[in-house]
Formats: sequence, C-alpha cells, structure tokens
Amino acid sequence: MSERSNSWFIITTPLAPAYAAPGFNSSKVTEVVGGESVQVLQKKGDWLFVEQDDGYQSWIKEFYGCFGKVPFAATHMIIESGKIPFGTRVQQKDQNIVTADGTSRLAEQELNSLTSVAKPDEILSLARGLLGSPYRWGGKTSFGFDCSGFVQMVCLAAGILLPRDSWQQRSVLNDYAVDGGTAGPGDLHFFGKNDKVTHVGFSTGGQGVIHCQGFVKEETIAGGRFNSNKKLADIYMSTHSIRRKFRA
Repeated sequence: MSERSNSWFIITTPLAPAYAAPGFNSSKVTEVVGGESVQVLQKKGDWLFVEQDDGYQSWIKEFYGCFGKVPFAATHMIIESGKIPFGTRVQQKDQNIVTADGTSRLAEQELNSLTSVAKPDEILSLARGLLGSPYRWGGKTSFGFDCSGFVQMVCLAAGILLPRDSWQQRSVLNDYAVDGGTAGPGDLHFFGKNDKVTHVGFSTGGQGVIHCQGFVKEETIAGGRFNSNKKLADIYMSTHSIRRKFRA
C-alpha cells in the first residue's frame, strides 16, 4: 500500500460510493458528494482510503475524481433537488455556478453559502423540500438518502455539521435531550432497541417526523392519526435538540 504525494482528491462526478474495504464486493458505508474534497490517507492500486470533513473514513475508486494539491474552492452547496443533486458543492460566480469538473452553467437551483452560520429554523423547510426523494443505503444526496445521510445533509445545508451515522449524531446531542411530545421543529427523534440507534428523523414539532424510510416522508409517531407509523413508535428511544446545541 503506497502513499500519494498530492493529499487531496476532488469528486468530479455527482457522487462517489464509498466502501469499507478497497473492492466493490465490500460493504458500502457512505457517499462522497460531487465537489467535495477529501484527504487521501492511503492508496492501493486505483482505490483510495480517504477522510471526509466529518472525520468519516472509507475507500473510493479513483475514477470518481481527480487529485489536487489544494481542495476544490467550493463556496456554496445546492439545496434543491434537480439535475444536480442536493448537497453538491459548487463555486458561485455572478449568475453562474462552476462544478468541480470545471463546467460553468446558469445557477438554476437554490444555493446556500458554505460559510453561513447555523440556521436551525431552516431545517424543516429544507427537509420538506426533499419529500419523495428515494432511499439508498449509504446515500447522501437527493438521488438517494439513507436516514442519517438525510439528517446530516439537511443540517449541513442549514449551516450545521453533524457526524455521519445516527448513533454518532445521538452521541453529539446526548446532553440536549428533550421531551419528544413537546419537541421543536428540527429536533431529532432517535429510534432503536437495547440502546442501539438504528434510525433517525427530524421532528416537525412534537411527535411528527420527517425521515427517510423507503423514501423521504412525513409521518407521526403519535397514535390514532392517518399517518401514524406504529412500527417506528414501538422503537422510539429519545429526542434531542439541535437548536440548543447549535445556537447561532
């Protein structure tokens, strides 16, 4: 296994699937999104062991991007579903955007600055803008999310950096537990068994939840409602406040 002198790798495709080991037969663990720059830790053939800005480490194939001596100078993130997936990092130049492959095009989708302060009030509208997006294991874009990837990327669009996996997200918010019945919009409901977190979603206020399970949808864990999700209610664990943790 060799080292690479250029320590940055820039994703120039819409996304790069990332694996637990250097091979497509290994488990997919996450995705690296277009325009994201990752640090190359090791190289094995044309497989790269990389670290994302949230500390997540995984293996990606070299043909998803290019090496660089510095990261791609992204200024904004796409926060709307469309031809370019939600979550893509781009440069904004006047009325145009430039993607990491060097393509310049008219900015037709909504953007948020990557340097914006935490805006927890925006979480719910961002999440609702993704209703209907499909589920995909390890997914982190509007082309397909998993539950924690959906939470992480919506929070990032709102200027909040959370860890990748649901158990990590709960750990970071451990000191900010709130009552699930009176949760604020954008707080996080966690689900699982035997203190093992297996699912996460945003509160819409109280026991309402927007989450990705099959697809991004809005339901409730309260009983007796037309959109009640009893199976989810049966494995409810706790609720934690984004707003209290990430005050602007």
